[in-house]
Amino acid sequence: MGYLNNATTVLDAVLTKKGRELLARGQNEFQITKFALADDEIDYSLWNETNSLGTDYYGKIIESLPLLEPTSNANTTMRYKLVTREAGTNKMASIYNVEDSYTVEWNSGDSTPGGGKGITPNSLNLPGNGDTDEDGYSFTILNSSIAFLITAGSDVAPSSINYATSNQNMSQTVYGTSCTIKAKSILESQTGATTTVIITGLTYGATRACTIKVNYLANTNGGSN
Repeated sequence: MGYLNNATTVLDAVLTKKGRELLARGQNEFQITKFALADDEIDYSLWNETNSLGTDYYGKIIESLPLLEPTSNANTTMRYKLVTREAGTNKMASIYNVEDSYTVEWNSGDSTPGGGKGITPNSLNLPGNGDTDEDGYSFTILNSSIAFLITAGSDVAPSSINYATSNQNMSQTVYGTSCTIKAKSILESQTGATTTVIITGLTYGATRACTIKVNYLANTNGGSN
């Protein structure tokens, strides 16, 4: 979602496949309960305190910058979310305890999703002494046709879409303090397929991305990975 221009408050929104599905069913399921703000298009180095026209013009260039068109691609939008921090904060939160990449395997002898690699992020520079974001994290996998996510205590992420069986190339988002990556049925020719998981702290906005690799494992006798 984004403003059409700097002079109006008219918004232009692009819905994800999931959003369009909920809206199309006409059952009042499309309910916005949370939103986030970001300043991806702002270059703060353009703040100019030497402008001879006075203080009202220090940020004139910034205010005139073109606004980004809305997009549902998490790689290019909402990367720099606005958060509220206590006065005197000099470091933003960051996420650690997440590997750069994870590999899960689809065992051709199995009939259920394979893998089972867990991601349990922690955060640095939080207020107080905590190391986990107050509201937990969102975990978004960009291509759920080769792997999907579940949260603790759930075999399949709650959704009207069964991500364990769907072969659609769509994103999936789950919420919690951790998640588990499950491989989906792939062909041997697809071994090595990759996608990305984006992790975002829900309170303090820290983000981290990691690569997910899915391999095909030949095993006619079955067995778990």
